[in-house]
Amino acid sequence: MSPDPANDRNNRPKRNKTELACDICRKRKSRCDGRRPACSHCENMGLECVYRPPLTSLETDTSVLARLSHLETRLQAIDQARLDSAAPTPAPENSVIKSWPKFPSFHHAAAHKMFHYWSQLRVNLKLNLAPLNFLRQLDDNDKTLFTPDVDIRVPPEIPLSIVIGGIESMFRNIHRLPFVLRHLFTYGGLTDEACLDLFRRYLENSPGHDLALVFNTQSAEELLLQTVALKHLAAANADHNLSQKADLSFRHVLQHTLAMQVQQSPQALPFKFLFVIILLYLYGRPFHALGLLQSFESLIHNASPNAQEDLAAKLQYEACLHQYFILESDILSEIDGIPSERLHKIAVALDRNTVTTPPNLFETEPTASAADDYQSQELQAHLRLRGYMNSILENFYVLQRAYCRPEHVARALPDIARRLDHWYWTLPPDMRFPRHPSAFILASNSMSDLMDELKFRYYAAVFLINRPILYHALYAECENAVTSSSTDSSRLDPWVYESCHNCVQMAVMIVLLHSNRHQRNPHEYFENWCNLQHLIAAYAIILQVQSSAHMSILLQEGYEADHLLDAAEGVLERGLNRPANIRETLTMLRNVRQNFQKHTPRTPSAGNTHATSPVYSVTSHQSQHSHDAKSYIMN
Repeated sequence: MSPDPANDRNNRPKRNKTELACDICRKRKSRCDGRRPACSHCENMGLECVYRPPLTSLETDTSVLARLSHLETRLQAIDQARLDSAAPTPAPENSVIKSWPKFPSFHHAAAHKMFHYWSQLRVNLKLNLAPLNFLRQLDDNDKTLFTPDVDIRVPPEIPLSIVIGGIESMFRNIHRLPFVLRHLFTYGGLTDEACLDLFRRYLENSPGHDLALVFNTQSAEELLLQTVALKHLAAANADHNLSQKADLSFRHVLQHTLAMQVQQSPQALPFKFLFVIILLYLYGRPFHALGLLQSFESLIHNASPNAQEDLAAKLQYEACLHQYFILESDILSEIDGIPSERLHKIAVALDRNTVTTPPNLFETEPTASAADDYQSQELQAHLRLRGYMNSILENFYVLQRAYCRPEHVARALPDIARRLDHWYWTLPPDMRFPRHPSAFILASNSMSDLMDELKFRYYAAVFLINRPILYHALYAECENAVTSSSTDSSRLDPWVYESCHNCVQMAVMIVLLHSNRHQRNPHEYFENWCNLQHLIAAYAIILQVQSSAHMSILLQEGYEADHLLDAAEGVLERGLNRPANIRETLTMLRNVRQNFQKHTPRTPSAGNTHATSPVYSVTSHQSQHSHDAKSYIMN
């Protein structure tokens, strides 16, 4: 009598479903019984049996969600293209069509790509790394943030009074926070009352007692606010213990990642944005931040208010659109990804109440704002500068414009540059800022921290629009040196030299601004990872111009190139939120600088010769300015 097959299956040893097949069975595509230390197949064949360590749930959650969001974005782009090809339907009469400036699906403007595409940087990089891929590889290999049992020697609890005090202090000093956080706390649904309400339930349960909040019992929303509040307190009080408490709070947030992802309520959007901001500003994880941001793009799209909803709901929804546009623009300026299409072209049904529309950059000129509200003026300035940055990437850094010659951008460059200049002069007088190194140094003691981000975004826009021209000039000089040509910079068209001058000046401004911020706020934790990438690009430009026989005159305006490079290295090294990708980039910069100094003869000093432009001359102040600049950078 044959045995019962059902009983035979029941008598087999049960296999743990979480075990992975060994590498040999994976390659042979055969069923692995999961025996340890060697499965039966490997044991019978006399082969070494190797099992891969299983991923932690946090790693798999983050990795899978990032990949899924990328696939969803691609599918949405395909669907949108199919819809766009169909017959257009007229928009409702009571709707306003918002069209954000187009962002390219691929560009080569990112700082790390310079070390691949710029030949002088590439030949002087002697480390075994691929500039185009090393950021992603470092991000994938750096598990410190996603390891629950990381060695943090603080208990996972904190008194409620400290968290409440941190939130109250954060809102009292809201001007010290990055713009995206200020905008989220002011317009995005996370007011001081909303934040404090999350923790008031603890006060109601134990009135008159200071409870200890235990991290593994708190909600993800509480832990996110707690992370930001404790980092703020740590910066204000230079308290490393509070910073570690914040780090531990955020590691507990990561254990709720999957639960937060399945929340599809519009009320969850402010906390999702806060999650993205923390990843980008506190921990320098742009790939995770982009994956998380684009994973709730459909939630924002579906939460569009109708005409019957009140103005407050429309304003909060528009704040979400602004947050998304700013964050996605910043991240995609430095890493590869596909921008959202649906949120950049969205119809919002409006009644007689209207809200701020995005800038229509190339149809109307910017005009001075009539609004007296500083927050509204600042928001419009940030949106317009992001729009200009995206347009610069679209016009100067796409594949068709790789290694472009000056004549290829001779029409686009002055148009955008003129609009940037016009934008500056239409700012209210109290929002204008120095645009040249000498003015920056003279005004450094009277400048407000509140304007730092706006200043930086303007410097970065002018820097990017002129960088392709400087590349051509440096490349032509290098090529002429190889072919023994007598060509020098004096044979460039005057406007090309002016463009090179503007690029170098903005590189200097970016270094001065970062250095000044770190001198004033040495314990600051909130810093946009994307802004640091522009600092890296500015470093690369100054290093190459310093070594140029003809273009080094652009660095003869009262400040030493070596002092600027040292200052940039100091910012990258001494910052308090420096992930592995920044630390490795600093190693790369120092390696390139060392090899430049080793292989490139130093350009002799030009004495009292100073490059000038129609809008900038320091001849009358050169001796005093030289002394002030050196002491300013080195302090």
